[in-house]
Amino acid sequence: MSLRFSCVLLIILLAGCSVFTPDPEVPKQANPTGVSGKRNPQAEIAFAKANVLWKGSEICSNPQEAVSYLDEALMLEPEYAEALERRGLALASLGYWDEAFDDLTRAIRLKPDASRYASRGLMLLRQGNFKGAEQDLEKAVSLSRSEHRPYTLRGALYWETGNTQAACVDFETACARGNCEPIALARKKNVCK
Repeated sequence: MSLRFSCVLLIILLAGCSVFTPDPEVPKQANPTGVSGKRNPQAEIAFAKANVLWKGSEICSNPQEAVSYLDEALMLEPEYAEALERRGLALASLGYWDEAFDDLTRAIRLKPDASRYASRGLMLLRQGNFKGAEQDLEKAVSLSRSEHRPYTLRGALYWETGNTQAACVDFETACARGNCEPIALARKKNVCK
């Protein structure tokens, strides 16, 4: 064994073999604001303030306030698809159909997924544009992986237009995906079996 190798081995042994042990993991810092770091933090906070106004439902409790928060988020992040989608829904609740349609269409262009098409379909359904709603909800269903929302909304469209058989099928699918309220209501009214 060479003198150089012996010295290296001795240094390693004296160092307590720390050369062979991995460095301890640095603990992650807490994220008290809940922002993802993918967007401007103020935009994410404004979006979160607006998002809570929906309280897990399709109806915003204060659409005017939501629009205000979402305007702030979109000033900071103009291509924030989620904020555009929510603002479109809030604007629809206020009866600003054209502006709502524009926001929802921009959201779809930025991030075309089942949620965005379902939201625009919902807005069109509320407006009474059944043909447009059907097209968007068909697209939402085709893009849906496991979400119940596209089926729930398309079922509502079918219900509204008198196609109760198709509504029942969609409500059953929505139930299998986590939302059994529509099928329960339809059964209570003796429309679905």
